[in-house]
Amino acid sequence: MQIIKAILFFGSVIIFIFKLMKMLFAPMKQIFVFAAVFLLAVNVVYGQNGWITHKMDDRVSVKLPGKPTWIQAGTDSLKDKDGLIYFAILVDFVKIDDIDSATFAKYLPTQEMATSLKTGMLSKIANSNFGDVKIDRWMGHYRYTAEGENAEMKLKFYTYMVIIGTKMYGLTVVVPDGKSPKGKDDFFASLTFH
Repeated sequence: MQIIKAILFFGSVIIFIFKLMKMLFAPMKQIFVFAAVFLLAVNVVYGQNGWITHKMDDRVSVKLPGKPTWIQAGTDSLKDKDGLIYFAILVDFVKIDDIDSATFAKYLPTQEMATSLKTGMLSKIANSNFGDVKIDRWMGHYRYTAEGENAEMKLKFYTYMVIIGTKMYGLTVVVPDGKSPKGKDDFFASLTFH
C-alpha cells in the first residue's frame, strides 16, 4: 500500500515538474530534466529498503543488504538471506604495482587492461570462466563489467569495477544456481562517489 502511495505521490510530483519545465525550459532540456526526475523517483520508490551504506574509503560508498564482514584489507563480504554473496573490494594499484599514475591512466581504456582484469579474476577463482570484460564510463571514470560462472560449484559471478585515480572499486556478486541475481543490480547501482 505504501508503494502505491509513493508511486502516486511521485507521479504527481513528476507531472508538476514537467509542467513547470514546459514553462521554463527548451524542449531538449525538458526531456533531460524529466528523465532525471523520473530516475530519481524510481530509485526512491524501488530503493533498497533496509540496505545499509558501507564506506569503501573516504571517496566511495556502496549499499549492502546488511553489515558486511571484513575479510582482509580492502575486502568486505556479506551473504544475504537468499544465499547471494556480495563483495566490496578496494585495490590501490600504485601500492601493489608501484606504477606512476600517468602511465596507469594511459593503460585504463585499453583492451590490455580488460584482459589483465579478467586474468586476475580467473587466477582468484579456480575452474571458472569469465566472458569478455566490457569497458565503458561511469561518472567520467573507467568502468569494467564481466560475468562468469563455475559450473562445478554451480555459481554465477557478476563483477562491476570502477577505477578512480589509481584505485579500483570492485563489486562482485556470487549467485548460487537457481537463485535470482536481482540484488546485484541494486548493489551495482548504489555505488556512490562523494
